[in-house]
Amino acid sequence: MASFSMDCSPSFCVPGLWNPFIIFRSLGLAAMPEKRPFERLPADVSPINYSLCLKPDLLDFTFEGKLEAAAQVRQATNQIVMNCADIDIITASYAPEGDEEIHATGFNYQNEDEKVTLSFPSTLQTGTGTLKIDFVGELNDKMKGFYRSKYTTPSGEVRYAAVTQFEATDARRAFPCWDEPAIKATFDISLVVPKDRVALS
Repeated sequence: MASFSMDCSPSFCVPGLWNPFIIFRSLGLAAMPEKRPFERLPADVSPINYSLCLKPDLLDFTFEGKLEAAAQVRQATNQIVMNCADIDIITASYAPEGDEEIHATGFNYQNEDEKVTLSFPSTLQTGTGTLKIDFVGELNDKMKGFYRSKYTTPSGEVRYAAVTQFEATDARRAFPCWDEPAIKATFDISLVVPKDRVALS
């Protein structure tokens, strides 16, 4: 049997020549992208009740939404951070109980974290109030959030339904919200639908 030997001394590593040891060492140094650490939403503002109205468009596969959330400001702040994914906010405001409405001046989307920060021109003081948000979204085909589902009627007509799937973290694809299991609130939901369709909740 023929014997095989290789000189592994540093003098063997001649520039320009293929060297498996250099290649393997380089591969070992190639860092995998680090997974971003999970951060919970700030606890300075939390929901008490969501009053949500959704109007799906089953032709254009879009929807409009209006949210009025009774919220509690636990710590004075000039921003509200919520979960939000594939949603475009049109307007947002916060009305402290018994005081004037404060309109948000900016929406900063952190798409990778599926969050949005609503910025206000003045500080929201501790107490309760109403957060109002008008928004639009897409009836997606991902089976997440508020999405479209194709079906066929008994007469053979192909139709679409607007369906929700919120578990585990996809409510944020239907409306801006505090989408964490520990942050609980009650719901009042209304739907605007064509007369020939049925709405179930």
